[in-house]
Amino acid sequence: MVQLSKNNFNMKTLIFVIFSFIAFNVTAQNVLLTEYPNNDTIIPKKGPNLKKFYFVYIGYEAFADNFSDNSANIRNRASGRTSFGFKFKRKITNFWALGYDINMSSSTFSIKQNSQKTFPSVVIHKKERLMIGGLGVQIFTRFNFDRRGNTIGKYLDIGGYINWNYTSQHFTKDFTTPADSSNALTIKTTESQLNYFENYEYGVKASLGSNHFAISATYRISDLIKSKYVIYPELPKLSIGIYLALF
Repeated sequence: MVQLSKNNFNMKTLIFVIFSFIAFNVTAQNVLLTEYPNNDTIIPKKGPNLKKFYFVYIGYEAFADNFSDNSANIRNRASGRTSFGFKFKRKITNFWALGYDINMSSSTFSIKQNSQKTFPSVVIHKKERLMIGGLGVQIFTRFNFDRRGNTIGKYLDIGGYINWNYTSQHFTKDFTTPADSSNALTIKTTESQLNYFENYEYGVKASLGSNHFAISATYRISDLIKSKYVIYPELPKLSIGIYLALF
């Protein structure tokens, strides 16, 4: 009888240990699933082809002839707009998105020096250019053309923009030789906050792109020259170039 009781005690002890071990593991697993969920179960919302996406970019557009006889006589190859901005895109469907763009830009107009020159004066210089610094906002809608994974893919952006032209400058450069010297002197002048430029401008913009690169075109609807300066020709309104998305 003593031996039977001892065996019975050992069996009860073994059963107790087994059930305790199982209960501990079940409890531990419940806590683990509650406190530390697997990251793979979280659906990402931010990415090139996900719900939200934002990135910075740099771009350059060259000014083109605006097909007007009243346009300023500029050197197109040396005239253009450099921009740096932040762009946000909100995906609506697989093929449609909305977004906005906040940017800084610097527009340079290199003036031709010839007998037809009338703007900003008739004086001929060795070099002459105008610069406008702007802060802008653009609202755009995006149309995607192809099925893709988590990449931007091929797209068309169409939107409108408004810029605050917070600064403007007029630069000239000339060479002269004093009568009492054989060495030529360089004379540079800078005028700031030019009063014949408008403080604001607005227009439309379109971009045709694939992933990091895009061809862009901007058309300024408003005039840059204030209406009271009727003798001044308008500056080109159309610019075409490229931009690079940095992400």
